[in-house]
Amino acid sequence: MKTYQDLVYYEWAKTIARSAGMKSNFAFIMDRMSKLKGAELQMSDIVREDRLMALEGRKECIYCGFDQNLTWDHLIPLSRGGADTISNNVPACSKCNSSKGNRDVLEWYRSRRGVQIPRIVWGKYLKLSYEVWRASGLLDKPLAVEDKNRWSGLQVE
Repeated sequence: MKTYQDLVYYEWAKTIARSAGMKSNFAFIMDRMSKLKGAELQMSDIVREDRLMALEGRKECIYCGFDQNLTWDHLIPLSRGGADTISNNVPACSKCNSSKGNRDVLEWYRSRRGVQIPRIVWGKYLKLSYEVWRASGLLDKPLAVEDKNRWSGLQVE
């Protein structure tokens, strides 16, 4: 991945492949990435993730499934520039929310070895990252090594 846009498109293409039961099909992933880059295919709007979360009637922690002491967790914390919008929030039990603290959701998952990132969390995070990078003018900029490393090896449902 050379640019920030490439990174998001590649991760979104992998998400499509997982949904289609083709998570190991590199040719399929690259085809979807190419179609995203060529505007033949669009990432769904972040509103879709919000609708999925609402339709599922999430009355449990998105991270662990516990159904008591629910709060709202910011995927990108306010202290890190995250917005106070539903698109940046997921239901979380107080234990997971406290454990995550002011860390970005990727940092937190990295600290929880072997735990997979739920699809809704990943979809929302990808789209939030895309929007932040677009607003910052970074999408077409070369991808920093630390950002590339931060995103590598993540396990997504």
